[in-house]
Amino acid sequence: MSSGWRTRLRQALQSSHKYVCGTRHASTLLQGRSACHNAGMSTHSHLLWHEVDSEPVLDGKIFQLVRSHRRSEDGRSTDYMMVDCPDWANVIAVVPNETGEDCFLMVRQFRQGGNCLTLEFPGGMVDENEDQALAALRELAEETGYVADRVEHIGRTNPNPAFMTNSVHTYVAHGVRRNGGQSLDENELVDVELVPCAKVLNGLLPEFFAHGIMIIALHWYVRWLARS
Repeated sequence: MSSGWRTRLRQALQSSHKYVCGTRHASTLLQGRSACHNAGMSTHSHLLWHEVDSEPVLDGKIFQLVRSHRRSEDGRSTDYMMVDCPDWANVIAVVPNETGEDCFLMVRQFRQGGNCLTLEFPGGMVDENEDQALAALRELAEETGYVADRVEHIGRTNPNPAFMTNSVHTYVAHGVRRNGGQSLDENELVDVELVPCAKVLNGLLPEFFAHGIMIIALHWYVRWLARS
């Protein structure tokens, strides 16, 4: 398996002062991953809004639209609409193609909201009471037919904190291998592709960069790679 691109990327990240979250800051990065929701709460408390009460407005298939009545520190109050969703998990797996080139294991599918085809890392919704790591392993197997010995958590973020309540968790898969075919839901249409890592990292695939969550996942992967 070719690893030259990994070495070059590590060297670039480790030597460049442009990357404020490089390997010297790995511990800060990991702390931020779990503490981001509370960052600045004490020093900027005048900006906070506190929930007084809330009520569901619409019960969708995979989300709930909620009206949240909030009050600011200086006494103002108003209603905000929020989308209450389960957490999501995606998983980054690197496997060689037939020539030995390192490739990301990816899925191509149509996304209704954007009315377009996207190229993505495998992933999906975390079921109720399901461990996020197990969800990542399950989605990997269902969408691609590949399995992994284990996954490593490398990042968590809120996809849009303006109105969404959930987190998306990114994992790296270890010990990846083919194990049969896909196991898709009735209305899922998904192609599996091995995409050269260099093409993704060089920004050559607009159908990948059209998806904000994929850009976040790639960010976590590059940070992880720099310190691994």
